[in-house]
Amino acid sequence: AGKTHTMLGQSMDPRDENRGMIPRAVEQVFNHSLGMASKGWHFTCNASFMEIYNEKIHDLLCARKPGQEPESLGLQMRNRANRNLVEVAGLTSVPVKTAQDVYPLLSQANDNRQAAATDCNERSSRSHSIFRMHIHGVNSMSQQNRYGVLNLIDLAGSERLKLSGSQGDRMREAQAINKSLACLGDVISAISKKNKHVPYRNSKLTHLLQNCFGGDAKTLMFMNLCPEAGRFEESLSTLRFAAKVNDCHIGIRRAARAGQSAQRWGRGS
Repeated sequence: AGKTHTMLGQSMDPRDENRGMIPRAVEQVFNHSLGMASKGWHFTCNASFMEIYNEKIHDLLCARKPGQEPESLGLQMRNRANRNLVEVAGLTSVPVKTAQDVYPLLSQANDNRQAAATDCNERSSRSHSIFRMHIHGVNSMSQQNRYGVLNLIDLAGSERLKLSGSQGDRMREAQAINKSLACLGDVISAISKKNKHVPYRNSKLTHLLQNCFGGDAKTLMFMNLCPEAGRFEESLSTLRFAAKVNDCHIGIRRAARAGQSAQRWGRGS
């Protein structure tokens, strides 16, 4: 339904008018940081890109030989700016000074990401991908420090095995994707109902992003629909999921602090 196209665009050309949300968001970050320079702010940014494939986390910026199996990375808790953050141990982090520095990283990650053909899509994403940019700002006039994390996420679409014709590895991939999306729905439902327990740890996706579901976080989710009449049930399911997300309030944004984070998602049928 165009989720990866929405997030990445159709090319890795910074001059492309159809570039996706990830390059556009990065451009906005750097443009804004330049505007803040006159007020004494200096920002440093580091980018990483990962995928969650069959509940395993892979580094999309790690150099690989042809046919080499990617290493599975683990999660760890880090106390940063007095907040317990979930991070990926051993994940490649690349310093980026301009928006143009990000395009080669997007291209490399796109080449390394798991994709395969199904009866519904000749190039179907078989994993969730997460572009993450850590932003650290220091003000030379006031000596203030600010730290934030921007997550830009391309979720693999839910898949009906009857329509996709997935078998073997494709079927196992689809089952992992559907399960993690169901876990995401459970987390959103628990937050909406203000449950005391939120099942973040039921999937790698929700565990990794649990810090983005409350506090100072701001979340925006895109829903992609397929215009074909034959995909009506998937589109209806996506709209129902959108209604559930729309009813979810993750908290009131507090005043600027050293732990702000934001994220944008791409999700659809």
